[in-house]
Amino acid sequence: MATRKPALAADEKLEKQDFDLFKAIDAIDAKNYDWFATLTDEQRKKFVPYMMTHWVSSVKKTGMVGAYYVMSVDANANKYLFDEHIMSHPELQWKMLCAASPGIGKQFHSWIPHLNLKVSQLKEPATKKEVKDYFAKVYAGLKPEVLDDISASYTQSQRHQHTLAKMYPNMKREDIEQLSKIVSEKDIEEYERESGN
Repeated sequence: MATRKPALAADEKLEKQDFDLFKAIDAIDAKNYDWFATLTDEQRKKFVPYMMTHWVSSVKKTGMVGAYYVMSVDANANKYLFDEHIMSHPELQWKMLCAASPGIGKQFHSWIPHLNLKVSQLKEPATKKEVKDYFAKVYAGLKPEVLDDISASYTQSQRHQHTLAKMYPNMKREDIEQLSKIVSEKDIEEYERESGN
């Protein structure tokens, strides 16, 4: 005869619930700064700020609303989420994501795939096709000629940074970005010629 499993107490049931991604996105759209505080410890452990930036930044609206979400998530959350002091405060990270929302009600958010991780980390040079495919998803409805220009510009900039990252493997990404602003392609070519590459 089969034995029944004992029923879970109400508190235990609550503790076993997963982090609900879509409820979290709705709470961010509503600018519900206190929602994170209602989660159990187990649910909080399943909150992944980086993943949330990708969901929240993409709305299925073209024009100003779509552009606002992308720029606001970058300005209010993405730039600071991984600061060593902020990383240990998930509730603060939550509030930064809420600050990125314009608070105009529920939106339809979709997942935007990343650029190849090796490209993002400057371990490989970007290809124009890969960048163009990515930007076509991020900026849906962009005119083809504008998409071409943005993709070409990003690819050139990323390749420049990739070359500098190879030259200075111990340098931080932020420092590589700053260095790329002052070191020209001509400077790199001259350096490689002088070093025999």
